[in-house]
Amino acid sequence: MIGSGNSEQPSEISEFHSEIRRHGGGLMSSVATAQSLTRDLGGILAPGEKWKRQISAVHRALTSDQFEHALTGLTWSRVKTWFYGEARRVNYEEVVALRELRAIEEARRARLKLAATANILAAHLAAEGAPLDSHQMRALGRLAGAVDLSGSGDAR
Repeated sequence: MIGSGNSEQPSEISEFHSEIRRHGGGLMSSVATAQSLTRDLGGILAPGEKWKRQISAVHRALTSDQFEHALTGLTWSRVKTWFYGEARRVNYEEVVALRELRAIEEARRARLKLAATANILAAHLAAEGAPLDSHQMRALGRLAGAVDLSGSGDAR
């Protein structure tokens, strides 16, 4: 029927809100986005572990009182539906929380890598007997000591 208001095609508005741009330029649904983020976080928070432990780690992190975007009332089963892409829908706040958590965890990993690199550099310089002035030593110490290798130090 021409001019019918009942189209089988989704409206541009609903598509805009339910899909997100992918790195390659295409669109990714919020469910696919949640699945990708949840799997990424599972690998970061529980590397090498099986799916149950990865889901548990993501759930624990998303519901932690220390997490600014904590999702109250989030169930383990809900996280499992994201992990397997079985959720019927994903709320905006849930995607925001997943993105924020991934950003925090990626920053933590980067700080750990920087601290490890600074420690290796300091050891090599000491072994070579390279003379560093007091300002350089303090700067290197700040880099190496800003985060202990467990990741629990304050990296500010």
